[in-house]
Amino acid sequence: MVLARVQAVLIAGGLGTRLRPLTLTRPKALVPLLNRPMVLHLIERLPEVVDEVIVAANYLTPQLEDFFRREDVGRPVTVVREKRPLGTGGCLKNLEDRLSGTFLAFNGDVISSLAVVDFLAAHRQNGGIGTISLWEVEDPTAFGVVALEGTRVKKFVEKPPADEAPSRLANAGAYAFEPEILDVIRAKEPVSLERDVFPKVLRKGLHGFQFTGYWADAGTLETFLRATEILLRAQGSEVNKLARVLPSAKVVKPVAIGADALVEGEIGPVVTVGRGCAIADARVSHSVLLDGVTVDAGASVSGSILGERCRIGSQASVRNSILGDGVSVKPGAEVVDARVKR
Repeated sequence: MVLARVQAVLIAGGLGTRLRPLTLTRPKALVPLLNRPMVLHLIERLPEVVDEVIVAANYLTPQLEDFFRREDVGRPVTVVREKRPLGTGGCLKNLEDRLSGTFLAFNGDVISSLAVVDFLAAHRQNGGIGTISLWEVEDPTAFGVVALEGTRVKKFVEKPPADEAPSRLANAGAYAFEPEILDVIRAKEPVSLERDVFPKVLRKGLHGFQFTGYWADAGTLETFLRATEILLRAQGSEVNKLARVLPSAKVVKPVAIGADALVEGEIGPVVTVGRGCAIADARVSHSVLLDGVTVDAGASVSGSILGERCRIGSQASVRNSILGDGVSVKPGAEVVDARVKR
């Protein structure tokens, strides 16, 4: 089956508050995931049928514009600024004059194994106004969940109480839409797809597409680390040829180690080490170190994200925390369940 060309919208307008202080200095879409901006993981999974990507943004937008001017992603990318946050629905309405025909939309902080070609083909076959990707979750209370009749969505409930959830099939943040869906979205004001739009279009043919494999919302410390683990286990460990892993080092896979990094101590499992990091005789597990981080001898880091150029002093401990760029932790200090900015 030959599919017609479509556009894809990346919904990247959030402030990334749950990943602060990392997102005080960069938009969430550019936070590195496996040493590469999160947005690239989304774009690189798009099939050839997607001939244009539109990034809907309103926070630190110049950084996104600069990034896509430098980065060749194999297809045109346009960054469209919103004057104010418009939500998951309002941002699509803001693009009405740029969209033509069937289009795809993706939440910018979701990592998944969704087969986009199959998803789009199912949407075309179902013939409705929209199709929602669906992932089965253990706890539906944190998600928008659906009741299905065949593939058709009969009910959509955003974050229901446990005893009112119609199923455990959650909105997975990828959509295929016909342009008519824009007619039910108010212009120039914040609109939520989940709360304001989906309940209104059920009669117009809103369908669900369940998939398996992997899925993660990388918008919090816990889920960002989960997304890191999912991708590491799916893609395998990677040690850049310009990295130096000394004979004294102990590496427990899966890990990703960037160029010019120096590893002397114990790292892993589930660790990403950015470019130019230096890990002495220390211990790092289940953590993400952005570029230029130094971890001195005797220190330990677990369950944490460390921003660029952080320094963890000797015998210090960092657990379950996010440190912003340039933060220094004094020797022997303990940082637990914290969000620390410089």
